[in-house]
Amino acid sequence: MDTARPPLPYNDLLAQQRSRAPALARSSVDERKERLERIATYLGNDDHRQRLVRALSSDLGKPAVESLLSEVGAVHGHIKYITQHLQRWMEPRRVATPLSMVGTVNYIYYEPKGCVLILSPWNYPFNLAVVPLLYAMAAGCPVVLKPSEASPATTDYLKRMVEELYDPHEVTVVEGEADTAAALTRLPFDHIFFTGSPAVGKKVMAAAAENLSSVTLELGGKSPCVVAPDVDIQKSARNVAWGKFFNAGQTCTAPDYLLVHESIAADYLRALTEALHDYYGPDPRASDSLARIVNRRQHDHLSGLLAEALTDGATTAAGGQHDAADRYFAPTILTRVTPAMRIMREEIFGPILPVLTYRTPEEALAVIHGLPKPLAFYLQANDRNFIRRFLAETSAGGTMVNEFFLSQGNPALPFGGVNNSGIGKSFGYHGWVGFCNERSVLERKFFDLSVVYPPYTDRVRRLVERLHRWL
Repeated sequence: MDTARPPLPYNDLLAQQRSRAPALARSSVDERKERLERIATYLGNDDHRQRLVRALSSDLGKPAVESLLSEVGAVHGHIKYITQHLQRWMEPRRVATPLSMVGTVNYIYYEPKGCVLILSPWNYPFNLAVVPLLYAMAAGCPVVLKPSEASPATTDYLKRMVEELYDPHEVTVVEGEADTAAALTRLPFDHIFFTGSPAVGKKVMAAAAENLSSVTLELGGKSPCVVAPDVDIQKSARNVAWGKFFNAGQTCTAPDYLLVHESIAADYLRALTEALHDYYGPDPRASDSLARIVNRRQHDHLSGLLAEALTDGATTAAGGQHDAADRYFAPTILTRVTPAMRIMREEIFGPILPVLTYRTPEEALAVIHGLPKPLAFYLQANDRNFIRRFLAETSAGGTMVNEFFLSQGNPALPFGGVNNSGIGKSFGYHGWVGFCNERSVLERKFFDLSVVYPPYTDRVRRLVERLHRWL
């Protein structure tokens, strides 16, 4: 009986891209830069840029300012950084030669891993699709890009842009639901780059393991923000409110909960509430500065978390209103929250901010250590000893002190999680080399080891013993 698996969907697509991979691997620095700059030119066209802003508004109700900052601007920034540094990255890197290998030259040669699959999410549907695409193309890899089905307008924009700019043997956008993504992950891609939840990330990793495909997993988790007693309360609260409620809290690095020192908690809550009023007005639903929830499913997830927390004893210090028909969810601040509540065990991914208090650093650290390692860790503090202690006694993909988001705007800093919040890094050199094989090369220039070739006579043995002691 023939027990062979039937051909998987998209086998032909992968075969076509694999046939183009050798040519892309041989492409020059200038050729790779030109491919990236096509996207910059495309976005430089006002009609194209405004069409993207409208697509993001359709999918997420994103304010134009947020779209230009976090989607268009971010992509431009990475294109500029890559084109400035790509020549140096692509050059073989010499490494030290030990004395025992005198006569050889040793270096690292960077070659593309090969065919890449990128699975991108819906919360920043242009940025998080295009940025890994840029680094994969800069590494010389052909790419299959599968955007999220939850952001259809932006997916349509991506597909149209890619079809206008690239040969499908180099870059192809594949549309579809979760079953499409699952079928793609079963194919023998050389590398898979996934952005999404830890639960789905585990499935991607399991599928990749069947083909021993390497992976980069940009996941999420419950990112804490610890507020020290020495902060400028007004300034800190406004910073936190912006960092949390940007894109209606639908950001993998948004602070998922707040730990505020009890000595300033009451004043801090008042300042947070005032910040929300200043940002979104007395009726946030009427504000054109607040994004919407992506779909009914995500709205129901958020409303369920909120309802359960209130039933379990939490109270709303601000917000709480929501409307599934309009995908509206008011910026919400919860107090009287305990670590045992479900809202403190699951990633929220929306505009709900639980606020807990602590008396000592040990109490705050106990809450943080009770959860998996987060993608981001935030400190609002001025005391250097306080900052150093929390850096030393926690683990996270990245940390920001007295700020939000800006580290994601610096391509020189690696971006990614640790364990449950992610595997591998992106951005800058770290993002580029993630799509490369660091190939070790040793070249013999002079001398050789013929003095220790067989037969292993007493003379050879004595020579090896002397060399061993000397080296």
